[in-house]
Amino acid sequence: MSEDFGAARERRPLSELPPLLGWEPWPPPRIVATTGSTMIDVERLAGQGAPEGSVVVAEEQTAGRGRRGRHWESPQYAGLWMSLLLRPERSIDRVGWLPLVVGVGVVRALRAVAGVDVRLKWPNDVVVVRDGEVGKVAGLLAERLADGAVIIGLGVNVSQEVDELPLGGTSLQREGARASREDVLAGVLAEVASAYRSWRDGVDFAPLYAEFSATIGRRVRVQRPGGDVVGVAAALGHGGELVVVDDEGGEYAITAGDVVHLRPANEAFG
Repeated sequence: MSEDFGAARERRPLSELPPLLGWEPWPPPRIVATTGSTMIDVERLAGQGAPEGSVVVAEEQTAGRGRRGRHWESPQYAGLWMSLLLRPERSIDRVGWLPLVVGVGVVRALRAVAGVDVRLKWPNDVVVVRDGEVGKVAGLLAERLADGAVIIGLGVNVSQEVDELPLGGTSLQREGARASREDVLAGVLAEVASAYRSWRDGVDFAPLYAEFSATIGRRVRVQRPGGDVVGVAAALGHGGELVVVDDEGGEYAITAGDVVHLRPANEAFG
């Protein structure tokens, strides 16, 4: 890990990465100066027959994609913007786990490398929770291709200041991290590869996800096109869906929706 706080804060192109432990036999990451969207870049590579583990990292994105077509802010040298190609062989009903599995890897990496107490907000946000407020540090996006391959997009806010962040966002630097982007990138890639291979080999990620979850056990409102669901986020289902139990005991398996964490006024949310 970088010991030079000044170097960790400096905005500059990525230099040589530390060893990517456990990454092989996947190909080394492709780092590009600027692109519209790494998701589109990797989709193009997938169509050309690129192997599993192909990853594109951009120093800057001009048209980064978030969930539901939202724009992801990705200024030059301020964070890590990347997409990873996976070719899972597990049944289609289990592929919904992939963003959750990758999220576990990201949380492990950021905790170890950056020393920030990040957690997972279902389905695909990495957040810091403090005094009842949730600050988003990283976001994930999964897209399944026609041939069964899956592209995982990941954006990590590293050094943005408050005026560079969207509402509700935070960055590793604002949370006290001292790690360089090189350290963060190497750690994230290594932990994501490890988590994915464990899942591929049959490891049950439900307890692993729950260990880092800011959502499981919380009272939530899930905003869906068909109407909101309010209740307790009780567990994850077989396919990674969020199981919410409402006040009448009704059970809902949520596969998609925006989750808002609720709490009584006198509850210390953390």
